[in-house]
Amino acid sequence: KTAYEIYQCDWSSDVCSSDLGTTADAVEAILYANANGAHVINNSWGGGAYSQALKDAIDASPAVVVCAAGNDGANNDTTASYPSNYTSANLIAVAATDDTDSLASFSNYGVTTVDLGAPGVNIYSTIPNGSYASYSGTSMATPHVSGVAGLVKSLNPGFTNLEIRSRILNTVDPKGSLSGKVATGGRLNAFSALTGTVTAPDRSEEHTSELQSH
Repeated sequence: KTAYEIYQCDWSSDVCSSDLGTTADAVEAILYANANGAHVINNSWGGGAYSQALKDAIDASPAVVVCAAGNDGANNDTTASYPSNYTSANLIAVAATDDTDSLASFSNYGVTTVDLGAPGVNIYSTIPNGSYASYSGTSMATPHVSGVAGLVKSLNPGFTNLEIRSRILNTVDPKGSLSGKVATGGRLNAFSALTGTVTAPDRSEEHTSELQSH
């Protein structure tokens, strides 16, 4: 069984560590979401080798599958990071940006393999025991995109997963700092996604068409 990483944090010391799950567990989780009618699946995890079973589960999903690009500061175009590198038509790969809309120093990127950026530095969020804390990572950026996907679906109940994905990617805020780093060259814009204000060229097909199929 291939292992993947699930990140955990010591909330008292701001130190993050990782535990291991298996690809079989990931497949089971995606299939469970599929069977229970999920419209959006957030994947704030990564690691492990290519898995046809996992890709098949994502391909079969009626949901938008949103994946963290990874935190190695690496180019995913040359070094694959799964599950974000799967060439699934319903997948959105997310890089992390900071408060200046620049790519975060730790964030993976890839002009053909990562779709867009979203805030992922010093994100204030919930933690166990009813508390809050700030953390950074593409795992913090990914839920921003998942949240917007859910909002788009709520306003447009008839949208398919592909239509939701297209709406999000075509309404990013173009940023020079992300040009050549992510496929859309932009950062998530929730308002534009909800209003349908197109701000970027139609690149919703690039993630699948420009990558080598497995």
